[in-house]
Amino acid sequence: SGLRPVGKEYASRLKASAETKRKTYRAVVWMESRVDLETISRVSAMKELKISQSTPVRVLHRRSLAARDRVVHSIRLDRVNDHFLLAELETEAGTYIKEFVHGDLGRTRPSLGSLLGTNADILQLDVAGVADT
Repeated sequence: SGLRPVGKEYASRLKASAETKRKTYRAVVWMESRVDLETISRVSAMKELKISQSTPVRVLHRRSLAARDRVVHSIRLDRVNDHFLLAELETEAGTYIKEFVHGDLGRTRPSLGSLLGTNADILQLDVAGVADT
């Protein structure tokens, strides 16, 4: 199968190189209330958005509590109807995407939901691409 054990040094280098990547995601987003097209356009125009993320609730049982800053390089939103968006997000590697969308009880600031002015949640998430920075 070609699989073989690797040492800690190799694993550390692999992990460090992953942090220098940009990742593109596509997501289906649900919004609790209708958001006007002007707001969707304003959020879609945002570039190099700095966000602050604390370790998400969903991974706290296996990761230590930490706060870190990440960058959302670009946001593209297409409204499907009054309650659904298609989102394409290009982010710094290591960004918690689900939490960026819904805010994780205030642990990610700003969140897509807060930028849109409504509660939001993610229904589907796919990695569309990975690139070197």
